[in-house]
Amino acid sequence: MTAKEQFLTNQQRYQPLMLPQRFSDEEMVRDWTLSRRDCQVVNKYRKQYRLGFAIQLCAMRLYGRFLNQLHDLSSRVISYLSSQLDLPPTLTVDVPEREATLLEHRNNILKYLGFQRFDNKAEADLDRWIEEHARQGLLPDELFHRAERYLLLNRIVLPGPSTIERQIIRICNQVHTQLFEQVFDQMSPELRGAIDDLLQTTDGNQRTYFNQLKEYPPAAKISSLKRYLERYDNLVATGINEFEEKVIDTAFLHYLYRLTKRYTAKDMKRFKDHKRYALMVCFLLESRKILLDNLVKMHDQYMTELCRQTRNSHDKKHKEFRKRQKKAIDAVLDTTHVLLEWPEEQPLYKNDLWQRIDEKHLLASIEDLHIFKRLEERGYCDLLLTRYPSLRKYFSDFIRLPFEVAKGSGPLIKAIQFVRQLDDGDLKKLPENTPTAFIPRELRRSLKDQTGNINRNVWEMGLALAMKDALRSGDLYLPQSKQHVSFWDLTLNEPNWDETKHTVYTELQQPLPHEVRSAISTQFHEAVSAAQKRFGLDNFAEIHNGRLKLKRDDKLDVPDKVNQLQKVIDAHMPSIRIEQLLMEVDQMTHYSRHFVPIQHHQSRPKNFYKSLMAAIISQATNLGVVSMSNSVNGVTVDMLRHILQYYIREETLVNASAEIVNQHHELPLSAVYGSGTLSSSDAQRFKIRADSLLASYYPRYYGYYEKAIGIYTHVSDQYSVFSTKIISCSPREALYVLDGLLENNTILKIREHTTDTHGYTEIVFALCHLLGFYFMPRIRDLKDQQLYRIDKSVDYGDLNHLLTKTADLSIIEEQWEYMMRVVISLKQKTAPAHVIVQRLTNSSPSDRLTKAFTNLGRIIKTEYILRYLTDKDLRQTVQRQLNKGEYRHKLPRWIFFADQGEFTTGDYEEIMNKASSLSFVSNAILYWNTIKINDVVEQLRQQGEDIDDKTLSHISLLPYKHVLPNGTYFIEDEGKG
Repeated sequence: MTAKEQFLTNQQRYQPLMLPQRFSDEEMVRDWTLSRRDCQVVNKYRKQYRLGFAIQLCAMRLYGRFLNQLHDLSSRVISYLSSQLDLPPTLTVDVPEREATLLEHRNNILKYLGFQRFDNKAEADLDRWIEEHARQGLLPDELFHRAERYLLLNRIVLPGPSTIERQIIRICNQVHTQLFEQVFDQMSPELRGAIDDLLQTTDGNQRTYFNQLKEYPPAAKISSLKRYLERYDNLVATGINEFEEKVIDTAFLHYLYRLTKRYTAKDMKRFKDHKRYALMVCFLLESRKILLDNLVKMHDQYMTELCRQTRNSHDKKHKEFRKRQKKAIDAVLDTTHVLLEWPEEQPLYKNDLWQRIDEKHLLASIEDLHIFKRLEERGYCDLLLTRYPSLRKYFSDFIRLPFEVAKGSGPLIKAIQFVRQLDDGDLKKLPENTPTAFIPRELRRSLKDQTGNINRNVWEMGLALAMKDALRSGDLYLPQSKQHVSFWDLTLNEPNWDETKHTVYTELQQPLPHEVRSAISTQFHEAVSAAQKRFGLDNFAEIHNGRLKLKRDDKLDVPDKVNQLQKVIDAHMPSIRIEQLLMEVDQMTHYSRHFVPIQHHQSRPKNFYKSLMAAIISQATNLGVVSMSNSVNGVTVDMLRHILQYYIREETLVNASAEIVNQHHELPLSAVYGSGTLSSSDAQRFKIRADSLLASYYPRYYGYYEKAIGIYTHVSDQYSVFSTKIISCSPREALYVLDGLLENNTILKIREHTTDTHGYTEIVFALCHLLGFYFMPRIRDLKDQQLYRIDKSVDYGDLNHLLTKTADLSIIEEQWEYMMRVVISLKQKTAPAHVIVQRLTNSSPSDRLTKAFTNLGRIIKTEYILRYLTDKDLRQTVQRQLNKGEYRHKLPRWIFFADQGEFTTGDYEEIMNKASSLSFVSNAILYWNTIKINDVVEQLRQQGEDIDDKTLSHISLLPYKHVLPNGTYFIEDEGKG
């Protein structure tokens, strides 16, 4: 086992048991309670050794190992065990001095618990278990933790961590070698040759096709769409579609793709044939999925932008002709009056008319009216069709992607086939049975010409728009893609669902199908009844003439001392350079141990620590590696790039950030601000200069010519960030609410979540409820919200004026099992939450599953709004938490200072690295601030100041101007080297 293969840290290897010092009473009772039989066994031994014997008995049962240092155990556990054994309080634990006695005690514990020593048979069994799970794609660090659980469940004493580590490395090497050989043997000679070509530069192009496949797409334009469609065609031409993908586990395939993506073409050429070709096959299989997803997004963005530009042009033209139309109508009216007033007995000749009316003006006015009439009826369509030649430049290739349709969308795939046949010359014109039901309303007037034949240009433009919508809803999909597959392929597959569905109701704490109507009805009636009792107890809401009237809510209750105390604390926060702060926080939390390569080995390059800190700062401040290398002595651009390529990525930043969040949660002052069960989420927009598929216009802040992206963060009531996502500014933020809640990898047990109005939809209300989160958004225009009842016959008194529509319980009952399948799939992360939410949100109105979620969401939303209207504490909780999230936005602006705080890269991974680094540094500053603020408060209390927790809870933990993010770094050269 070489140093590079080792994946355990020194702490994991030499200190396998990390005994918790802070835990709940429930956890202590769960882990350290002695049964009556346990006590009988313990009491057989001398009184002075009973406590030690009991500790080791519980430790073996809990950890599968004996404790080497009993004094490391929490005094709470020692006291709890002593009380169970009727022993007097003690600060020390006696153990036998004689080795033979100690060994006898341990053997008796093993015999009593039924544990076996880790012998040759156990090692062979573990070998087989590791091999089985390694073939499923589990990585060494995950295998290690699961192997320990496997041994514990089988009542086998866990050997030393390095023993298990050596076994895992040995077997993983064997399994991976066999897998590479298996993949290699399945490859055709043509595929191998194509892979060799991918790693070579072509004439006139300095970059290999391998490097091109790694690129994130720019904004959707004709040129970029054609370029990426060509890349897809080239990828298919390698013969990768003929390869049997099932040979490789999906999770392992994704791991090998991420690993291969980090290598250069030069790196790949150094590997042995079996490994190189196997890695490249995995890379191509995953690249195919990603390319298809990106092509769908590019088509969506192009069509959306096409419609936006067309709508703007139409509005501009409409505005111009509206003014001319008014003058034209006046001219026609004047002419009409002349005609009506002309004497009946006097003949009317044109010359007579032209003496009274300006002929040219009238004819021009009539022409203007004709133009305005067509503009009203077909103007948008006409302008859209001027862009049809541009659309055709890529659409003829886009239409050939391997699309399939969901049940009920047959006309769409038939239309796609007609376009392919027209392009191939197999059809000369569209046949009479051409499907047209999907054509948008704005194009229908122009769909057929005067002879009744379908206008292909109009029809094909309508098809392109319909495909955009159908790909969003999942009615049209690409089975070979990653996110745009069939809806049910995003959820648990049939075998897993059949295995899970019997326990899903218990796991989700939801009623069985035959109980759902009763359960929802009971909950709804209780919520409405509670609101009736509270209604009118404060002056926020009243019903006047059958309409809801709201008053401005009271300001948050803030004690008078807060402002003065905040100024004192801010004045006593010592200035600190950002690199010094990061190193101090690392000394306390040891977060740097999470920055490991994808393979999770523990090898480190020279000057690793200083380079790591510099690389993190280069991302969080937006300086980049070139500027950072100029600001740090002894750290080169190549060193920083190496760290960014192998050690800093979304996964390592998330894990390091979670380490800080977890330890911040344990600080005494953190509990003053909340229990870590409440959170909020919001997006912060940043301008982007680079060309990127992520970028979109955001007129509210950046006008119609500058593009922006959003950093969507989830913030706890303790100010810590536990989720960060990069999002486009185009879709509604509600799509991303569940991602952060479900991907939370910290010890924070979030139970309540709030957002602004852009973060809610009725579907999100339903999903949060089913997943066990209490969703409480601050909804704009609350008085105009539609509220629902579940039974028309029930009298709710004054609330009848608000509950004016009825939710459909029958469809919820009908779809309940399918709803549970979706929810448990979200919980098990079979697909990103925003992908599933987007599918449900964009589904056609006839989709019964979406209707069921919507109707449940209406019921839950109604219950929440009635509580919000009548519960001042709830309103203030929501406001206070949203204020925390909005105030935190000032910190990223302070840290992310370089290039005027604007992103200069369009690559998704680079943007995500910067956003994750920014959240990570934010959490590090929070941790450091919390300790310093606690010190200041304790000093003030020692001086006689009365500072209660209520006052303290209003003090921000995120003052930031004492943190210096720019300048020359590591002046004192405090890196660990």
